[in-house]
Amino acid sequence: MIILLAPSKTLDFEHDAPTWAKQTQPVFYDDAQKIATELKKLNQRQLSSLMNVSDAIAATNHERFEKWGSQTKPAIWAYRGDVYKGMYADSLTQRQVDWAQQHLLIMSGLYGVVRPYDAISPYRLEMKAKLGVAGHKDLYAFWDKQLVDYADSKSSGIICNLSSDEYAKPILRHTTSRVITPIFMDHRPNGSFGAAPIYNKMMRGVMAHWMIINEVDDPERLPEFTGHGYVYDESHSKPNAPAFSRPTMTPLVF
Repeated sequence: MIILLAPSKTLDFEHDAPTWAKQTQPVFYDDAQKIATELKKLNQRQLSSLMNVSDAIAATNHERFEKWGSQTKPAIWAYRGDVYKGMYADSLTQRQVDWAQQHLLIMSGLYGVVRPYDAISPYRLEMKAKLGVAGHKDLYAFWDKQLVDYADSKSSGIICNLSSDEYAKPILRHTTSRVITPIFMDHRPNGSFGAAPIYNKMMRGVMAHWMIINEVDDPERLPEFTGHGYVYDESHSKPNAPAFSRPTMTPLVF
């Protein structure tokens, strides 16, 4: 079983990875170079339009792409957004990251997929970006089936999908593997019950961390998960969609 995660826009290239950390080359590095080459052709205003971001963010990323490849860091210690707060990457041991290298795929608009040790450069590029590359109209068309072929080759027939819809799409629309998508649900103050997007997002990282440290390779073990008050909720679970809920919706503190 492999685990899918989305990347994050928030990155940390100020702090070093552990001294024992390796740097491996992303599987689709040559394709990432093609995308980076196209991005280098865009000026700041064009980047702002492509990414639908402010001038300041566009300026930062214009500089990043100009220097792409000059600074790298293993991916699991570079991503620092909401999902990765619960990943607790700094607490993982070498054995645990070695296991994750074989079981965790982080989806990426630029790199396709990256594994924990894969060396990435600072970047921002959403999978849904309408960037034409090598005659393809956008990144979904560019990546096409090569991402799902790779994921299926590693999955042993089972994928635990902890990614967002945007990034899981290239895998889910073509995969021949069984896909299991956990969902985290809350009793909201207004009396409704369901997945609160921000907490559902953050708990994906918490579950990924739990799977890594416990080397969970069997989907039958997923109901064992507990974290931040969430426990398996059989009454709201569906086939291939295990639900986890907590009695009171409170902020998650990491």
